[in-house]
Amino acid sequence: MTTASSEPLQSQCEPCASYVTDAIYAKYGDALARFGAHGRQVCRQDVLHHLDYLASALFLGSPKPFVQYVLWLRDVLAARSVPVAHLDYSLELMAAFLGDKLADESCVRLRKTIAEARASLADDNAGTAQYGMTRRAPLAQVHTYQLSILQGQRHAAMACVHEAMDAGASLAQVSVQIIQPAMYEVGNLWQKNRVTVSQEHLASAISQNVLVSAYLKATFLPAVEKLAVFACVEGNHHALGLRMLSDVFETQGWDAAYLGGDVPTHDLVRDVDARRPQLLALSASLPQHLNTARQTIDTLRVELGQACPEIWIGGLATLGEVAIWRHTKADSWSADALHALEQL
Repeated sequence: MTTASSEPLQSQCEPCASYVTDAIYAKYGDALARFGAHGRQVCRQDVLHHLDYLASALFLGSPKPFVQYVLWLRDVLAARSVPVAHLDYSLELMAAFLGDKLADESCVRLRKTIAEARASLADDNAGTAQYGMTRRAPLAQVHTYQLSILQGQRHAAMACVHEAMDAGASLAQVSVQIIQPAMYEVGNLWQKNRVTVSQEHLASAISQNVLVSAYLKATFLPAVEKLAVFACVEGNHHALGLRMLSDVFETQGWDAAYLGGDVPTHDLVRDVDARRPQLLALSASLPQHLNTARQTIDTLRVELGQACPEIWIGGLATLGEVAIWRHTKADSWSADALHALEQL
């Protein structure tokens, strides 16, 4: 989905990706030849990812999401022995190609965004992009839990959470102060090339199981006769945090309809229209999902009118900059399940 502010760039993404890929191979072809045709396809896909994040920054009116993406990618590539000069050259080529294709206003904002990103690459003090945001200190079990999920020790991971709950921690607390920070750190370790994709997937799968086990130990308040629907916006497959939020709402006496990841907008509209919930909670994990969320919320309000419920937004994409969630036009925002409870 696009908005008027990102449409000019969107129309140039495919030709820009081809141009940048051809130029990279013209300069670094000898070094890249060992990757064959597949390597060229991956290179082109990488450029399209750059453009997705660039379009999101233009939509949000801030260079920060793109700068943070570039810093994250710098660390990912450096940990895998890919020279940062390759990334910088890609950005230089993107600026040159798009600068000739876009109108004056769009061109100025685009050049400024790419220039800030390139400056961050050259700045030794630019810092490292980090996953997530922790509002409260982790519980004592978080380190052991993290080691357990990375080593595939499901029962040990469950024992960590059960120990905390036996000591008085709620489902919301173990979700936000054990499972969530542990998974953020797993993401940071992957970024540094210290864990594999398979380890990351295993950690996520074990955490899903642990959440079920913790849910069965949780204390539930009496029913309040309210319904909330929980859905990841279309294209967002990262649903673990949303699952936490849905389960925590149930502990507060709400009925919860958890729709999971990547819910098509037209299906979401039909579901909300049929259920008529008091609250709809949407999750956005990547900056480009904020644009999708904005379009989804607009569609819900147009299609449902007065029947449209209150809409909250959350997810990793909403944590990087103060009030960035407001670009989605949602009614409210929560950083995590505990933050959500504070607003009920």
